[in-house]
Amino acid sequence: MQVWSALLGGVFIAAFIAGIAASSPLPGDQPGYLRIESRPPGAMVTYDGMLIGMTPITYPVYPSDTGPHAIVVSATGHHSYTTSYTPGISAGKTDYIFAELTPTGSLGTLVVKSQPTGALVMVDMGKGQQAPWTYQDIRAGGHLVQAFLSGYQPFATIVDIPDGGIITVDALLHPLSETGIIQARSSPGGADVYVDGIYRGSTATTIGNVASGTHFVLLKEVGYQDWTGLVDVRTNQVTPLDITLSRYTAPESGFIHVNSDPAGASVYLDGVFQGTTQAGNPLDMTGILPGEHTLTLSLENYDDYITRIMVTAGETTQVNAGLTSSQSVRESGILQVISNPAGANVFIDDTCRGVTPLTLSSVPAGSHTLRLTLSGYQDHTLSYNQSPGETSHIEVVLSPELPKVALEGLLPILALFIPGLFTTWRREG
Repeated sequence: MQVWSALLGGVFIAAFIAGIAASSPLPGDQPGYLRIESRPPGAMVTYDGMLIGMTPITYPVYPSDTGPHAIVVSATGHHSYTTSYTPGISAGKTDYIFAELTPTGSLGTLVVKSQPTGALVMVDMGKGQQAPWTYQDIRAGGHLVQAFLSGYQPFATIVDIPDGGIITVDALLHPLSETGIIQARSSPGGADVYVDGIYRGSTATTIGNVASGTHFVLLKEVGYQDWTGLVDVRTNQVTPLDITLSRYTAPESGFIHVNSDPAGASVYLDGVFQGTTQAGNPLDMTGILPGEHTLTLSLENYDDYITRIMVTAGETTQVNAGLTSSQSVRESGILQVISNPAGANVFIDDTCRGVTPLTLSSVPAGSHTLRLTLSGYQDHTLSYNQSPGETSHIEVVLSPELPKVALEGLLPILALFIPGLFTTWRREG
């Protein structure tokens, strides 16, 4: 891919909006489907610049959709695959795209900037950094770049770093001026929910601060077929999503269920990033080819957990990884932060460290100030003490912003009660 600039960022946004408009269903439309697969599987996919998830993945396509659409498929350590797709499909039918990714063994440089500055940036869903940030000696090939800033729409793109070259990404963030809410339920419950490729919790869950417009939603549950759909979110309204998942009847692939202690570990299958373990909610991996695979879990300040697993079609392989701390973790602790609604920026001592739900593996021991911010909700600030080698769990229910007139009258009362009202935390040795 070419180097991103502010001008190209504008072109990307225009193409994104046009693509969403083209792919949105007309009244009475019944969808066909586009099935995207890759070798290796587990590659990230963008559709008209919108992150939709990892291969294999099925995207709904409507007969009224005229296209064309830009599709990029990318896996760590491989050059990206780019193609143009023009729908010509009938309702209920399926088109297929197979991306054969070419490995690369070289290194390059990635520079990530943001407008406005100071956004939290992540590469391949790894550790967050504050923009601008330069990644030196990063593997050439495809990478997923994301940027988050409270009050702005999330940014995501796939870049392809040339062998020995440099790529600059200028993440142009757009204010969240109009938002709505998605309430997601499923039968059975506990399915992982992804909105535009970003993990947003497990069913049943309420997802706030979602930009108005059309979004791609994916539900994943081991033993069941993935559910995908386009969901129209309207300003200041709640969009209910109640899905009955279908069991596999004659599955050709298997499933992997991954827990880690502590949570927050990056999971790689045969070297390809699959997602991150969450506290209290295992990572569900579906559509895994039968056979032997190498599973790697990586977490800062912990030794890599590497194991060989056998996957059988129609069956679930359970992995419970107990990570071994390195020497440095003994002088720090683990912080797990959950907010309702999710998606809040987490600041520790005025430094943005990530977006909820969040697990940080190396918080220095001692006293810290924690602040959560989310557009449309009041900032929540508290102090907590991190003990070395222990895990602190903090759960926060964010309070919606009050109208200005009401807030002025209630401020003296709120000041007395809010700071400790919705916060609970404990430490585990």
